[in-house]
Amino acid sequence: MALTQLRVGAFPTNSVLQTVVNNDDVAGKSFNTTTFTEIATDMRISITPLSASSLLLIRYQFLVGGSNSTLVRHFKIRNVTASADVDLGHDAEGSRLNMHGSHRNQDSDANDVDMMSVEAKEVSGSTNARTYTLFGKLESGSSVTYLNHTTTDTASIGYVKPMITIQEIKQ
Repeated sequence: MALTQLRVGAFPTNSVLQTVVNNDDVAGKSFNTTTFTEIATDMRISITPLSASSLLLIRYQFLVGGSNSTLVRHFKIRNVTASADVDLGHDAEGSRLNMHGSHRNQDSDANDVDMMSVEAKEVSGSTNARTYTLFGKLESGSSVTYLNHTTTDTASIGYVKPMITIQEIKQ
């Protein structure tokens, strides 16, 4: 039996055209900076859109530990190919910083963690391949932020592989 390839136009609006997943074992990551910096190049994800008018939903899910610090951690998703933040052109409500997620974690000790989801969207604009990545920074001061693990390396403390996805949705 011959397989027929469906064209993008055959799908109804809001159909998922493709999903790309990066769930690699990238190991633990950390950062300690007050300037937005790429977390790690192995946490990048790439897609070649099937349509120039698709909506791309980019999601980063990861474990984050704040070393029992009161500092707020900020996150944003960047389009590496275009060297641009994704969908952060909106009004920042005064002097606030535009971003896709924030986190503060001070509960009991340096091993307190939370699962975090950072999401952004953009219209594909073309069918050219592009790559996205996660940037992070501290609001101020100095404190190591851990992703995918905590500061302690024992069997009673966990490690989580990040789940990074892009869904292309027909508009």
